[in-house]
Amino acid sequence: MKDLKTIESNNAEISNVKYVNNVPEVVFIIWFGNNISDNRLSALNSLINNIGVPYILITDNNYQSFVLDNYPLHEAWNYLSCVHKADYLRCYLLHHYGGGYHDIKYRDKNWIGQWNSFSDENVWIISRKEKQKGWVAYDVDNPDTKWLQNHYNELGTMSWCICRPNTSYTTELIDKIHYKLDFHLINLKKNPSTIQSGYYHKNPFKKIDNIENNYPIRWLEILGELYHPLMYKYKQHLCFDLPDIIYKKYK
Repeated sequence: MKDLKTIESNNAEISNVKYVNNVPEVVFIIWFGNNISDNRLSALNSLINNIGVPYILITDNNYQSFVLDNYPLHEAWNYLSCVHKADYLRCYLLHHYGGGYHDIKYRDKNWIGQWNSFSDENVWIISRKEKQKGWVAYDVDNPDTKWLQNHYNELGTMSWCICRPNTSYTTELIDKIHYKLDFHLINLKKNPSTIQSGYYHKNPFKKIDNIENNYPIRWLEILGELYHPLMYKYKQHLCFDLPDIIYKKYK
């Protein structure tokens, strides 16, 4: 089984990646933090061995080389948990570069040929349909948006997906993330992340009590709560051809 450093050393070079229908044929994988469990490392090996297309593992060691001079990361970056850094950076990469993204999960089916779907210019995102309404996030600050969960079978996951770069979808997603980070910046500086895993995973929709004295961003606030409502807005641009993962313990 390959370790993180070996996997990272075998990264594709972004400058040499092939473009298919104007979308780079590469899959970004992100891991921030010093420690990775044996299960998660096993899942990562499964992913890179079976994805079938070039990959780039983004870590603390190399992420800065993917930050564009004209589009710096938000000022809040250094105060974020590792999970929220990964949430933000996946959207940054998918917007500015395009291509694939994959959470560290077990996989047996490859993605060879999936970029062919972008021959249809109407396709912006290739994903897998959500399988139950509890997997769909909504704006916790606006509970009236919970109706979105009833439309789960019209939405896709961003845990593994392929995106066309610079679409209205990714542009709005980045803008919404930055708005959230602007809102929380003062409290993030007062209460930066001190742990690797994140917050409120067992109850991802939980609001944070006493926001001025706690890390202020709830688990899904800068990803799921934003991307699913936007997906519904742009659902005519979704394609659901991606093969599913293996559902196996990965933590």
